[in-house]
Amino acid sequence: MNEQEKQQYLEEYKKEKEKGVYFFPDIIFKDAVIALVVFLILVAMAYFIGAPLEEQANPSDSTYNPRPEWYFLFLFQLLKYFPGELEVVGVVVIPSLAILVLLALPFLDKKADRHFTKRKVVTIGTAIGIVGIILLTTLSILEAPPPADTALGDKTAELYAVNCAGCHGPTINVPTGMNLHEIIAQGTHEGMPPWSADLTNDQIDALVGFILSPGGSVIFDQQCGECHLATQLIADQPFELKDALQLGQAFVPHTDLEIPQWTTILSPEEQTALLNFLIAPDGQRLFVTNCSSCHGSSVAFAGEAEELRETIGQGGLHLEMPGWREQLSEAELTSLASYVVDPAQSPDGESLYQANCVACHFERVPQAEDLDSAFKIISEGGSHETMPVWGDILTEEQIDALVSYTIQSAQGTGADVGRQLYVQNCASCHGDFGEGGANPSLAGDIIAPISTAEYLKTRDNSTLTAIIAQGQPNFGMSPFGLSFGGPLDESEIEALVAYMRSWESNPPVDVPPEISTDTLALSGAETYQALCAQCHGSTAEGSFGPSLRSAEFREQAREEIFSTINIGHAATAMIAWGEVLSASQIDQIVEFLLSLPVSEGSAAGEVSFAVQIVPAFDTYCLACHNESFTQGGWLSDSYENVINSGDNGPSVIPGDVENSLLAQLLLGTAPSGKVMPPVSQMPDEIIQAILDWIEAGAPNN
Repeated sequence: MNEQEKQQYLEEYKKEKEKGVYFFPDIIFKDAVIALVVFLILVAMAYFIGAPLEEQANPSDSTYNPRPEWYFLFLFQLLKYFPGELEVVGVVVIPSLAILVLLALPFLDKKADRHFTKRKVVTIGTAIGIVGIILLTTLSILEAPPPADTALGDKTAELYAVNCAGCHGPTINVPTGMNLHEIIAQGTHEGMPPWSADLTNDQIDALVGFILSPGGSVIFDQQCGECHLATQLIADQPFELKDALQLGQAFVPHTDLEIPQWTTILSPEEQTALLNFLIAPDGQRLFVTNCSSCHGSSVAFAGEAEELRETIGQGGLHLEMPGWREQLSEAELTSLASYVVDPAQSPDGESLYQANCVACHFERVPQAEDLDSAFKIISEGGSHETMPVWGDILTEEQIDALVSYTIQSAQGTGADVGRQLYVQNCASCHGDFGEGGANPSLAGDIIAPISTAEYLKTRDNSTLTAIIAQGQPNFGMSPFGLSFGGPLDESEIEALVAYMRSWESNPPVDVPPEISTDTLALSGAETYQALCAQCHGSTAEGSFGPSLRSAEFREQAREEIFSTINIGHAATAMIAWGEVLSASQIDQIVEFLLSLPVSEGSAAGEVSFAVQIVPAFDTYCLACHNESFTQGGWLSDSYENVINSGDNGPSVIPGDVENSLLAQLLLGTAPSGKVMPPVSQMPDEIIQAILDWIEAGAPNN
């Protein structure tokens, strides 16, 4: 502005000022009119649109989906374009620059002109800002809300939102090879309850699939949810799921339905996500579902991961079959070959197949091109396809998880065995998760946690091994190592240490639990169960230690029994309990033992369920017959389940070997079903021990 323009402006301003405008009523009237208009607009919006208050905040409601007010939507939409480490740009840098520009505007724009056409820079900048705000607000309204809003349509997502999202947030990062099903079912880390009491096995399977492939859950809800529940298909046969996805309407169950061709409407990535949701890449789950029926609980493998991956992906041609020419006649070989080529047209070959082939091939009959090639393979033996081509069935992620778990399970006994040993030998004193608690042998004493990060970091594996093997007699802990008179060999102690070491990355507890240090009023029976039952059995019938109900034991005088408990047996695992227990406590144990009925216990020649049967079931049966993976409805994890569980009624009839289904499956005399276990056949002496145990009345000894 030059001097002439400035003088002209001042003169015009002076003339206008001389005319004057009264503050009252002119200016007041204008302000009142504008205020009234704004007020009427707000009243109309409140009446017709409304501004309801939300419910009171509920921290336990993980399904709540917070949304900003509409006048902040553009800011939150802007943040979507600055993910991760760039978030600070959208949250701090851009708003700060905008505020600084507004503060500096009077110093940057000193033009006297006030008409917007003469202030192009400011006008264009303001217009761009307004258009940007409107555009970002519109995009925020049009875009789909976060997954929590869609959980009501996706039942599996709703299951996750209700039970998991409150602690874990929208996603969970799961390391490869982790047994996620077991973690959810048993609750094996800090603060997480065992969900097996609240959720069914199918619901836990569905959660596993959702956690490992949330995108697959969305696709399932869109493509399959109208007809199927996720819990109906989760962990189903991979062959059928793959066929259903690839064949579409050509898949037999879908023949009469209007089914799209999913291979054309879904990208390869979406197909993988869907399969991973239905058969999640959980290594142990995949192994038990697809491999354990042939390989048992683990595979003896010592090679490289890539080699194993190639074997799994390609399938077949890695196992040797014996030649059957010397075992079967020409006519039997021909009949068996005909059955392999066309089972429906060769019923005579079925009995031969059941007798000679089902132990390895099970119900899946191998394929052969023609009768001559089938006859040659059967008669000569050698390498032939015995394993499916899993590379055509499983996704890349599933094979990766399967390889990782298979290698882990092949390396020694592993933490899984250690977990079982811990439950059997340690949990009664140290707690289910190593949290410690009241010492059952010392009144007023508290056993410190052994699963805290501090405890595990300050004790190496050698120290833990020595404590387990040698015990801590001064604290009431007996030796557990075989060389010190205990029940565990070196490999079992290594497995126990491996399980304890697995706590270190995510300790179940941080501090000791709050426990009253008042005098413990334990009865003789309670003290016996806490300290003596692990060696002498819960009913004192004998286990690793001798029976305390035998006639020979009861011939001792009361003082002798007291003295034995008090000073222990130096050559055995039994410590001098007099250094730990009071005389009153020992006297109560003696009283309890003398109150039990006399029995011969586990006499010579009698099979012990705890010592002989349980280890056999753990080794040969537990992989397929446990709470997570129940085959045939039979469970081998407890005495009651061994006897009573099974889809076809009780599996064991005490005293009746011939009609007990368990004995029939072990001997191959069952009217239906294959010989059990299918692979890693039990030694004859173990089978005979189980038969003898059933014949003896299947005692819980």
